[in-house]
This record gives sequence, C-alpha cells and structure tokens, in this order.
Amino acid sequence: LTVTSAFPGVALAAAGDEISASAAIEASAAPKTMSASEKMGALEVTLYGTEQAGALVSRMDSLEDDVYGTITTDPILNRVDNLYDYINGYAGSGEASFLTKLNAVEWQFTESTAGGPAKSRIEALETMLNGEVGAGSLAGRLEALANLVFQDGIVVVETVTLPKDSVIKLEFAEDLSSKTAKAGDVVKYKVADNVFVNDVLVLPKGAEGVGKVTKVVGPRMFGQDARIDVDFGFIYAIDNTRVKVFLGDVAKQAAETVAGAAGAAIGGMVVLGPVGIIGGAFVTGKSVNIPAGSTTFVQVKADTDIQGMVYQGSN
Repeated sequence: LTVTSAFPGVALAAAGDEISASAAIEASAAPKTMSASEKMGALEVTLYGTEQAGALVSRMDSLEDDVYGTITTDPILNRVDNLYDYINGYAGSGEASFLTKLNAVEWQFTESTAGGPAKSRIEALETMLNGEVGAGSLAGRLEALANLVFQDGIVVVETVTLPKDSVIKLEFAEDLSSKTAKAGDVVKYKVADNVFVNDVLVLPKGAEGVGKVTKVVGPRMFGQDARIDVDFGFIYAIDNTRVKVFLGDVAKQAAETVAGAAGAAIGGMVVLGPVGIIGGAFVTGKSVNIPAGSTTFVQVKADTDIQGMVYQGSN
C-alpha cells in the first residue's frame, strides 16, 4: 500500500491526542437515515448551492428536469431515492456517481476541483472550453465533458482504504482572526495537494473541508498572545465521502518539519503563510490572524473507504 500525500514520510506514524470534537460536526459527519425532505434539500444544495422553496413534488419535478431532462412517473419517495443515489452513488455499485464523475472531469481539465454548486461547476467548464454555457440536461452535459477526457466517457473507479493517520496538507479558504472569530464559527478550507492511494486519486487538490472554531482566547497577561482552537471536522473525498480529520501529533510533526523557522504556532497548529508572508505576520499586537491561503497539516482520524478515480494520465 502506497499513500502519496503532501507529507508521505509520516503518513502512517502513530496518532497523537485529538483536539476537542465539535458535536455539530461529528453529528453531521455520522451516517444516519435521511428523510425524503432532507435528501431533497441535500440534492438542491449540491446542485444549486441553496435549498429551494415549494412543495416536494414540484421541487422533485424541477430537479429531475434539470438533471435527467425528463420527469419520471415513479412514486415520489422512489424518485427522491433514485436521484439521490444517482448524484451521490452507493456502496458496491462499481460505477462513478454523478459527483465522482464531475470531480474527475474537473480534475482532468484543471488538476484541481473547485467545489461549490455542481450546476455552476459544469457551466464553468463549458465556458472554459466552448466560450458559452451548454444546453440540455446536466447529466447529458456532464457526459459530453467526460467524453473529452476519458475513453468512452467512463471514469474508472476503485474502492480503496485511506489509512488512519495519513497526513493531509490543507489551505485556509478564508481569513481567520482572533479579533472576530468566536466558538461555533465555520472554518472553510481545501486540500492543498492531491492524495493518492497507490494509483487511485482519493482527495483531489481543491477538495473542500469543513471545520469549526472551538475556542477563542484573547491576549493574556505576561505577553501571552491570543489563541484560536479549531476542530477540522471532515474533508469531502472525490466520491463525496466525508473523511474525518484532526490535528494530531503526526500532523504537527509534518508541519514543524516543513515550516522550520517560517511557521507560526497558533492554537496548537503550525501555520505557514501565503507566498510573501512570513510567520511573524500572523501575530499582530497580541492578536492572531490567519490569512486565506495559509497552510497547515491534519491527519485522518480512521481508516476510510473511498471510491476513488484510477489515474490513467491525460488522453
């Protein structure tokens, strides 16, 4: 087994203590039975970025028309389940889901994934390639894009295990400051480097991560700087699996090794600034500021099965 990540030399070392978990993140990452309404809302957020208003049936009609280009006649609960499985995939299918295929196509074109609403991502790819947004169903338009980079438009997938304690390099997507942050705030970040298990891509560069601020401590007596503690929650893998990650000893070791004297220790993290910003810029007047683009490292909480893309190079 070979895990290729931002810091493979410590990918399988022993784990350290985990930071305090955010109950909200743990709950959202845990498997649960979803109602039809919850699945509908999740589909709308995945495709459009926000949950839509209106009656369940009319919303389902709109979703099917957008995705399939037609409206099916099955019972409404079956329709919701079928579309949810088509978009997200299901264990043992052996085929790439809509989201896996979109991530794979986007990665083949740009060597990263953008995140955000699926419809907008398809439109961005079409505009990049053709200068205009395409017409027709989202499924058909994604197939057309896939045919440009994969033989017969088929994304070859394989289920592999991303080992516990694999080290992931991440990049903060937004500024984070002890002057404005408070416990419970969402922390958005993305994967900074591709992660493969053997020749299978499991975490593409740009994959989105979601965490939370767990504690903010202001400047203290005797010259002690402010502190921000973060629960890094989970990262969306190429197949949309939620990979739970945390800031443990292995991740800290990786960050310290890479950072040397250029990193800043912030709330247990060693953070490297964006290009042109040195570590000292993070601490200003005893406050703590982490600019967007800053990087650090986390590690995988437990062995995680992912249906990844078998890398075959560019066509």
